[in-house]
Amino acid sequence: MTKINNITDYIKCYENILDLDVCEQIIKSTNFKNFKKATVGDDNETSYRNCYVSKLDKVYEDKIFIAVGNILKIYSDTFKFFSTGLTTEDTGYNHLIYKGSEKGEYKTHVDHFDLQPRVLSCSLILNEDYDGGDFSFFNDEYVVKKKSGSAVVFPSNFCFPHSVKPVSNGDRHAIVTWIV
Repeated sequence: MTKINNITDYIKCYENILDLDVCEQIIKSTNFKNFKKATVGDDNETSYRNCYVSKLDKVYEDKIFIAVGNILKIYSDTFKFFSTGLTTEDTGYNHLIYKGSEKGEYKTHVDHFDLQPRVLSCSLILNEDYDGGDFSFFNDEYVVKKKSGSAVVFPSNFCFPHSVKPVSNGDRHAIVTWIV
């Protein structure tokens, strides 16, 4: 069993989860016309979250499904008491784009959601060729190293406030899902 010394021990960054060619294909096949401004809360609030969202192209769903399954296995093996209950489902896969030209960001928030309680958050980093856009926790006390093909995984509760800092140059691409 893993010994836990700090709450950040529950934040895991797994490298090489996605093949770099897959990451590149997803980005290159992106049709920005399919994206809409992301919202929070009652689906009208956009000032808190400045990015664009679209369902992931179905062509890539199987690859992401396998990657998320691998992530769950690694996380479960690390934390023996981690459980999703009798069934394990994800919420589907959203492709997010944070545009540098618009200072794309997501201010500090938590991923808890009453209407569909989330257990585990998973963000797959598709690229690293942008400036800014750091994925950070606890008011920047813990910053995730950006690396294409990696995943950031953590519990979806109030103990893990996090943000995506403004992108200053280039575009940040990620895929997000939650285990429910």
